[in-house]
Amino acid sequence: MDEPRETTGNRVADGGPWGLGKTVGFGVVVAALWIATQGIATVILAGGANARGRDVSSQGWVVAAAAIIGAPVAVGASLLLARARRGVSISAYLGLTWPPARQALRWFLTLLALSVASDSLSLALGRPLVPEPMIAVYRTAGSLPIFLFGFVVAAPLAEEFLFRGFLFAGVINSRLGPPGAIALTALAFGALHAQYDLYGIATVVAAGVLLGLVRWQTGSLWLCAILHGLMNVIATAEVAFTFSTR
Repeated sequence: MDEPRETTGNRVADGGPWGLGKTVGFGVVVAALWIATQGIATVILAGGANARGRDVSSQGWVVAAAAIIGAPVAVGASLLLARARRGVSISAYLGLTWPPARQALRWFLTLLALSVASDSLSLALGRPLVPEPMIAVYRTAGSLPIFLFGFVVAAPLAEEFLFRGFLFAGVINSRLGPPGAIALTALAFGALHAQYDLYGIATVVAAGVLLGLVRWQTGSLWLCAILHGLMNVIATAEVAFTFSTR
């Protein structure tokens, strides 16, 4: 029985992840299953046939619950696909490690600085701090624990396992290298948030670039997931503030 081969940084020394074509193909299938699961959960939770003609995407408790239900699909599929690739451990494939404390702290501070810069730019351009769809979701959040778990834990885990986990590993080990891995996963991350306008999507893509840099520099998917969750905490706090001042 072959021993699993570990990675050197983000690149797998031997064995390696799935090739670029299979990585993208599998990624599309997983994303489709994940989105479909959330869609079915949304319709069921919103009342089945009674949901037709209504904007269920603005029902916060439904969106949060659907994110919780769908997360195991993205996370589980990423783990299974990594396990199915012989010659590399799941931990090495997906980056299930933790960087040194000083390195992690540096990225936490970088995230906070960029959040301030992003908000300052939005205000300078006369744009709201948070997109209107987020206000609508927060207004109908219902159970706050479910809402927070869905947006701060479930959604970041699902998105990071698929984008900065499975997809990133396959792309960075291809001829596209780190620039391609960071760019492609950031663009896919932005496409997932098509409910926003172009400025909002561009902001999400920028956040994806930051998370891609974290994955590349630290090799840690866990740090990406925690930083992603922190982004959503900051966004939720800004939504709550905006909502309370209306």
